[in-house]
Amino acid sequence: MLIPSSVRTCVIYDPQDGRIVHIHKEITIAGGLERTEAEIEARARKFAAKPGLSGEGLKALFVKETRSKGRHHKVDTATLKLVEVELPK
Repeated sequence: MLIPSSVRTCVIYDPQDGRIVHIHKEITIAGGLERTEAEIEARARKFAAKPGLSGEGLKALFVKETRSKGRHHKVDTATLKLVEVELPK
């Protein structure tokens, strides 16, 4: 059985409104190479890049957990914490 030695999550977000653009979770298995936060952020930014969007001005934030089934989040830009938001119907 593979056992994770660490799980780190980097959120790429718009600092203007806290909208999350991309969530990147990095899982290191015991004995595996553990990347630095700078390396994880670079990978998250690479995966967040979309054609026609440079990603310039976006910020990165490392968080403990991002997923709650059926719930959506954004970054509270004042506290730099995730907050739950309701999606428009």
